[in-house]
Amino acid sequence: MADSKISIDPITLEMLWRRLVSIVGELGSTLRRTSFSTVVRDIGDYGCAIFDAEARLLAQTPDSTPGLCGPLGTMLRHMLTKYSPDSLEEGDLVICNDPWAGAGHHNDISIMLPIFFHTRLIGFVMTCCHHVDIGGRRATTESRDNYEEGIRIPTLKFYRRGQVNQDVLDFIENNVRSSQTVIGDIGAQVSACHVGAERIQEICIEMKWPNLQALADEIVSRSERVTRDEIRKLPDGVYRNESKVDIVGGDTLLICTTVTIDDDEITVDFEGTSPQVKPAINCTLTYSAAYTVFGVICLLNLPVAVNEGTLRPIKVRAPLGSVLNCVFPAPVFGRTAIGNFLPDLVYLAIAPAAPERVCAGAGATPMWGQYMFGKRSDGADFAPFNVSSGGLGARAAQDGVSCLAFPYNVGNTPAEVIESEVPMIVEERSLWEDSAGPGKFRGGLGQKYILRMLEGELGPVGEVLASFRGGRFVYPPSGILGGADAPNGYLTIRGTRDDAGRHVTLRAGDRIVSHIPGGGGYGNPADRDPALIAEDLKNGLISVEHAKNFYGYVAA
Repeated sequence: MADSKISIDPITLEMLWRRLVSIVGELGSTLRRTSFSTVVRDIGDYGCAIFDAEARLLAQTPDSTPGLCGPLGTMLRHMLTKYSPDSLEEGDLVICNDPWAGAGHHNDISIMLPIFFHTRLIGFVMTCCHHVDIGGRRATTESRDNYEEGIRIPTLKFYRRGQVNQDVLDFIENNVRSSQTVIGDIGAQVSACHVGAERIQEICIEMKWPNLQALADEIVSRSERVTRDEIRKLPDGVYRNESKVDIVGGDTLLICTTVTIDDDEITVDFEGTSPQVKPAINCTLTYSAAYTVFGVICLLNLPVAVNEGTLRPIKVRAPLGSVLNCVFPAPVFGRTAIGNFLPDLVYLAIAPAAPERVCAGAGATPMWGQYMFGKRSDGADFAPFNVSSGGLGARAAQDGVSCLAFPYNVGNTPAEVIESEVPMIVEERSLWEDSAGPGKFRGGLGQKYILRMLEGELGPVGEVLASFRGGRFVYPPSGILGGADAPNGYLTIRGTRDDAGRHVTLRAGDRIVSHIPGGGGYGNPADRDPALIAEDLKNGLISVEHAKNFYGYVAA
């Protein structure tokens, strides 16, 4: 509990609150600077957060992916069920990658460092990173159960009193293929945690406080009040949407979304959603909740950073055994194929009640990318994850953003990085003409992305095992409030159309062509400003035929 003698004036509160956000930013920078993998360094597939002694979220990295940041609180509470606060000692670090407690698949490893000040526990630092390999089957939706998806790390002490637990380290190192990279990235997580702990201790020293609880109480209570006030601006009611999602193998899932606004609380319920499935695209509730809450937070557009107070008025439910709340040992590796849709589906449900706050369907959803595993001519192994994004849906008064990683918020892998890591060349990376959904405001553009495996002495040694992510092959990004859908995405490998998720063997000279969709349109296309249509034509974003067919526009 907070020390009743401590009071914080508004200016000091604002300075310290911003300082916490700055500290988690420093955590993220430390992680990226010291990481070994492109997936952390260049894509930014990680999350960091600071919690108080009561395991309440105080700040999280704003540039992180919601799927890794969002579940950190759940993972912390899971860890504390095994190692109670009273059992933790200075120098301990706890590690776990349980998908049902954390970020939804085994590749995402969480590490927790308890923060001590004058021998007293005052908070926790958490980091989570996507690791390039976790053993088991490589990056595929073909796994039949959770055991095939790599090593499962239960809640363990990775460090005890400042000394590495060699048994845990050896176990991980001997069960992953890219052990140097994986162990290096885990070391980067450890470094980031220590930076966070030192910065929190510095606040206590400067303020002459025994702990953070007075500051934490102010942040949480004020943020909860602001969030509830913002929710009250929305009309009470029950809002529903049903959407079909195509999945690997040609099957279709139904996701039912019910958003209930009741005074100062929002509940999102997915009752009626399809049961969990055989392909490894199932979501744990922690992962589903993270993306759902992220969508709601974006809709509210709060003036404060995310913390425990902003989360309290938002509830998420999904039926046990559904594709959004799967039961162990369901395979979960490719959970982005479903979880990334959830903000869109919240917006489609609530659009009639809050048209000014929502955007149309995102062509960036789900994440597009390629995993590739092989050996270069110099004998070095490669195992990168290459990400490329489609367009964001249009908004109430603005066109969508092109090639934006929404809602997963990771970077588009630079062409120079993929070409330096893999014996491939980026033949083309361009905005895909006519890929935006028409509307009074059109969606953002998607992209055409062509990769070619090099041949000869510059090519790979032997075959390359690849797996692809992507979607919207059957059901397109939705327009909203009169806006039109964007075109479907499509993927060709060696000139043949394919879907995403399965293992594919690539050889020298093979070409991969991705047409990643743009975002849906907002409002009636007939209401679009002719000057904006003319500008898109001039810039080559739409064709003459597209302008005529969708907007009735004929250039003079």
